[in-house]
Amino acid sequence: MSFFSFYARFLLCSGLAFASVQQAQAQAQAQTATTTTADLKDGAYRRNGVVMRLQAGQSSRLSAPMKFNNGTTLRPDGIMVGKDGTRQLLGEGKALNLQGDIVNLRDDMKTAEAIERHDEKVTGYKPTVISMPAPAQTTSPELQAAMRRTEERLAMLQQMSTLLNQRASSAVGTTPQAAPLDTRIQEIDAKLKP
Repeated sequence: MSFFSFYARFLLCSGLAFASVQQAQAQAQAQTATTTTADLKDGAYRRNGVVMRLQAGQSSRLSAPMKFNNGTTLRPDGIMVGKDGTRQLLGEGKALNLQGDIVNLRDDMKTAEAIERHDEKVTGYKPTVISMPAPAQTTSPELQAAMRRTEERLAMLQQMSTLLNQRASSAVGTTPQAAPLDTRIQEIDAKLKP
């Protein structure tokens, strides 16, 4: 085999390898355009200099400004514009949750299910979820009557407290204003006794 035929074959193989690498890169970019990220909450993030939007378990490149609950707007170039007009670049590996808070993409944007799966994978322990029964929607007539009596008693105690404060402020002893207060206090006190 001559040097030239070997060189021609080498160039042909190199060209084919280069073309396949470019095709693989194009496919990877196409997948980056919309990828499934079911483990992440809705919001936006910046990775490898690209700003991505997270919505309903799908990640796609941010193509228009996105507004968040706190008034912050994230532009496709990664610039965050606050309600007051301040500008800041979203950091690499950072994310904005729907409230507009800057958080770590890797940790703070994970869904509860993703955190549970990660914990189980790392520790081998599956967390136990305990559900509490719903509170009873209706109460018994006896309980309702007891609650009504307690509310009435509380109202009388509040009246008693108000009258005692008035009596104390009217000075110690017998004055024309103190006699009706003393009578009312004695009436409420009699009702409060079992």
